[in-house]
Amino acid sequence: MAAITPHKTPTPQVSLEQWAMFIAVVEAGSFQAAADKLLKSQSSISYAMQKMQQGLGVKVFEHKGRRAELTNAGQLMLQRAKDLIHAANAAEKVAADFSTGWEPQIGLVLSEMFPKHLLHKALEQFGQQCPQTRLEIYIEVLSGVDDKLRSGEAQIAINNMIPSGMVGEPIIAMDFVRVAHPDHPLHHIGRSIHPSDMKLHRQIVIRDSGSYRRENRGWLGSDQRWTVPSMLDSFELLKLGFGSGVLARSIAQPALDAGELKELDIDGGGTLQTSMSLIFADKANTGPAALLLAKLLKEAAKNDKSGRM
Repeated sequence: MAAITPHKTPTPQVSLEQWAMFIAVVEAGSFQAAADKLLKSQSSISYAMQKMQQGLGVKVFEHKGRRAELTNAGQLMLQRAKDLIHAANAAEKVAADFSTGWEPQIGLVLSEMFPKHLLHKALEQFGQQCPQTRLEIYIEVLSGVDDKLRSGEAQIAINNMIPSGMVGEPIIAMDFVRVAHPDHPLHHIGRSIHPSDMKLHRQIVIRDSGSYRRENRGWLGSDQRWTVPSMLDSFELLKLGFGSGVLARSIAQPALDAGELKELDIDGGGTLQTSMSLIFADKANTGPAALLLAKLLKEAAKNDKSGRM
């Protein structure tokens, strides 16, 4: 059998220091200004940029007077250069986190739908194993979870939607039920309820907490709509008979058992199902404390004996 030749990673022609100088020249506007900013000589900046262009095989700057302006190739290189520096800084941060043991602070963002008893189980273990790490917990609705991940405020999340470009894995299945007070007219129409019936009555919907994308959970097009900030607010209004709406079964079940709410007999079935996923904003650069919390959340969901939420 022929020997397998190990794959060799090509050696970059341009160093990280040269990329950093390139960015500095662009931001400062000239070689001299970049040299002043980096506390280097202008000749060292000029030499580094000359070697960089030789390594790339393209010209990235054009000189117009004292100013250094980007060529078309240089404009293409700029964002890639920033990405390289960002990746290098992120890798160094992870190394620093591991060298000290734990990150000083991490952020966790949860969909409000995630069962709190599972969060509490994970937090109990996390507090014992990682007492020195500050933890910021955010509870959001719909795209509000995405906002916290993309802003960097949270490193991990639990939600039923995985943002593009991020990694997630399902950890728990959840049921949602459409309910109303037992005396609501929809319970007394004498047949299965059609979507057109729902539109004739007030619906309680939950507002998207995201900054850019606005969605409303549970709305079926009724002109009579009340929008509330959370599922718990919806729960309280539904128990008072102010409309119909969708609740997580884990939230609705005590009121269903007590006769305070009743599932609507929807034509085709009124139970909705979804999976909640554990999501990493940047898994490759996630530190040890965030990884531990993610592991504990997965274990809490896996070991839960209450069945489907």
